Amino acid sequence: IPGGGWSVSCFAGASSDTGGGGHGQKKFLLQDIAELIKTRACQRVVVMVGAGISTPSGIPDFRSPGVGYYSILQQYKLPYPEAIFELSFFFHDPKPFFTFAKKLYPGNYRPNATHYFLRLLHEKGLLLRLYTQNIDGLER
Repeated sequence: IPGGGWSVSCFAGASSDTGGGGHGQKKFLLQDIAELIKTRACQRVVVMVGAGISTPSGIPDFRSPGVGYYSILQQYKLPYPEAIFELSFFFHDPKPFFTFAKKLYPGNYRPNATHYFLRLLHEKGLLLRLYTQNIDGLER
């Protein structure tokens, strides 16, 4: 699936008091995952993703030299890159945020297979939690 290295594990004892400790851990292939979804063998799926799932859609990550958002943010002369997302800085100088947001959301980015998979998990009621660093919303 586009979007990077999938690492799927199933922990048979994950809900135990000891946290499972990796007992019963098994690696799955894509076909195995499809079967688990089809049979509803996994009903409380937790997914953790980073910017790598959106780079195939053409969205830069934050850290890639020269093309990542941290590199792009240097032109705004911020005290530190995260300032662009802070309300106190926005009240002081809103122009960098609006300029950056205009570049970030031109409307031509499309979800890829990974985003559609996450949405499928949600629509089937299998997604318990999605932890993401992404701010693009393509999985919605």
